[in-house]
Parts: sequence; structure tokens; C-alpha cells
Amino acid sequence: MSVKTFIRKTLTSSCVVCTVISVVFYFIAAIVNEVEELFNETAVTFRQFLLILLFSVLVALANRLLAVKRLHVALRILIHYATLLAAFLVVFIWAGKLKISGPASFFLAVMIFSVLYLVFFLVSYFTLRFLNAPEEKKKNESTEYRSRFH
Repeated sequence: MSVKTFIRKTLTSSCVVCTVISVVFYFIAAIVNEVEELFNETAVTFRQFLLILLFSVLVALANRLLAVKRLHVALRILIHYATLLAAFLVVFIWAGKLKISGPASFFLAVMIFSVLYLVFFLVSYFTLRFLNAPEEKKKNESTEYRSRFH
């Protein structure tokens, strides 16, 4: 893969992730603040948006790690999880200045992230598997080409 393609795919993926996270935060803030008109107030500040953008770029780079075919699948998933956990802890906990007091709060943050990671991973895995199932079926059912003009 060329550098240009790598950068393009990473930026595209990070923009999608940033948009999804921003929209989710926007609706959560609207629900928590009991906003009647959803599009009148800003849910995230510019600093928070930059943190979301940084996290999105790190997520996109971690997703590129999943494409490395030289590593075993379990090792790729473990590296992906560790990278995303580190990005989450650095971006949202440390740079976002969230109040984490003591090891119990830190453990709770890691557990919440782990459960969310597992849910998103399983949903993604089974969705992709379901979408790719018809293609695999076609590959298995197709017969090999035989020339009739031998």
C-alpha cells in the first residue's frame, strides 16, 4: 500500500469515527441537559472536539493494525485493544482532565472501555461476517472453468 493510500484511508476512517463520536456525545448531552430543541446548543466545546478528533485519528491508526496479515489474528486483536485502551486513557482521562480518584475509578474506566470494546467488536465481527457470507457461498458454488475447445 502506498503512503498516499494509507493516509487517505486513515483520514477517511478518522473522519467517520469523529463524526459518529461527536453525534453520540451531542445526543447524550442533549438528553442529560433536557434540551427541547436539539440543534440550538453546542454539546461539545472546541477543546473537547479536538480531543475527539485526536482519539479518532488514533482509532483509525489502530484499525490499520488489524490489516497486518503477518501477525496472528488473536495478536492483532490484542494489540488493537491495547492501543485503543491507551488512546482512551491518554486522550479522555489524562488530556480531558476527567476526575479519576484512586485505583477503583481507574479500574471502572478500564472495565467500561473493555465492555464497550467487546460489544463493538462482536457487533462489527458478526455484521461483517453476515455481509461477506453471500460472497463466500458464491465462491464455493462456482464451478471451475473448463475449456470446450481442446
